[in-house]
Formats: sequence, C-alpha cells, structure tokens
Amino acid sequence: MNRDKFIVLSDIHANLTALKAVLFDIQKQGYSPDAFIILGDIINYGMRPNEVISELSNLPYPIVVNLMGNHEKSLIDSDLNRFSTERGKQMLDYTASILTDNSLLYIKEKMIPSGLYTLDCQGKQLLFLHGNRHDPLWGKLGMDDFSDSYYSTYDYVFSGHTHLPHYMSHYYPDECPRLRNKKKTIFINPGSVGQPRNQNPHAQYVYFELSTCRVHHNAVWYDVEAECQLYPDFLDTFYRERLVLGI
Repeated sequence: MNRDKFIVLSDIHANLTALKAVLFDIQKQGYSPDAFIILGDIINYGMRPNEVISELSNLPYPIVVNLMGNHEKSLIDSDLNRFSTERGKQMLDYTASILTDNSLLYIKEKMIPSGLYTLDCQGKQLLFLHGNRHDPLWGKLGMDDFSDSYYSTYDYVFSGHTHLPHYMSHYYPDECPRLRNKKKTIFINPGSVGQPRNQNPHAQYVYFELSTCRVHHNAVWYDVEAECQLYPDFLDTFYRERLVLGI
C-alpha cells in the first residue's frame, strides 16, 4: 500500500458531538488524509451509535483499517461475561436495544472481528490492535508491554482501548551495525474521541504521516454538556458524568 497520510481514531463510543468536532478540526488543521484508521469501540457508553456509524459510513475518505473493539465483539456475540460492572452490562444492553439493523450490519460486515490487523505500507510494517497482542480485544497495551520482542517485527504499533494517548519509541537488540544494532518500534495510542480518560475531556485523535514520521496528537473542544443531556435518567450516570472531567 502506498498511502502516506492517515487520521487515526479510537474509542468514539457513540459520542457524535465529539466525532463531529474531530471531523471539523481535521478540515480546520488543513490535513489532507489519504485514509482513516479506526481502532475499535465506535459504539456503547454514548447515546448515538447509529448516528456515529452513519457518519463513518459517509466519510469522504476510505477506511483502510476498521477494527472491532471489545464492545462491538461483545454486542454481536451477546456476551457480557467480561464486563466487570453491572452498569457496563446495562449500557451494552441499552445500546443493543437502540441499534438499527443497518448499524448491526455495518459492525458485522465492515469491521475486523479479531481486533488486530497488519499492513505493509511503503516498506514499513504497521500493526494495529484494539488491545494488545495477548488479547487483541480486551488487553491493555502500555509501557510494560513495549519490551516484548513480538513487537520488534513492526515499525509502528497502533493501539486503543485504554483511552490514554501515548507516543513512545522502543529500541530492540538487532544485528544491524549501521543502526548500532538497534531496531526501533514506535508505539502510538491516539487516545479516545468520545470518552477520554487522561483528565482531558477534549476529543482526541492522531494525524500520522508515514513518509516524514510526522505524528500530531490533537485534543479538540466539543460541547460536552450537550452530549451529557442526551442520556436518559434511567441509565447509570457514571458514563455521562465522566465526560465532564475526562476520567
């Protein structure tokens, strides 16, 4: 694949207001992406999964990687066993109750169920995960994982799920004197569009340019209060309230 410029989104979580703010910011920043990369969890926790899926279906750019996250996989499998709280189970049940047939078809036919995908792009090896290599759907890829030699095969590793943005280079032993016997892998998490958890409530995403190694982490203001007002009173307030502080 010869594409060079990408927008990387993860964990939109049915937050249409945040997604629209990101799409507007892409134009405002003057980015001209060749394609989008979606790292999973486009649904649940938020109130407008159908509208988010419609927005993604009508992007003026191709989506070259479209991973399922743990929320999509749990929904299509009707499996709540790995949710640790009753409020999490309640929220997925609610999402299932409002999801349209077209939205369900999009998840089943347009998203990659393994939560993992690789690309050879301009001679670079790119790995995309929702979680980590041991558990691509539910695992959390963080600094403790970077030393795992499995990732040394790749030049870039993109992951989501934690809702915590990161950019980190790790150097693995390698038999290449020209590079001082080191192999570099860059780990990138774009953060969450729709439910950030890094104490920054702004919608977060990444612009990535492979040829120049350019990586822009962006945090975009959106009307959090307008999104919060969409939650019905019978749902647990936890997922609504955490939007305000980004926690």
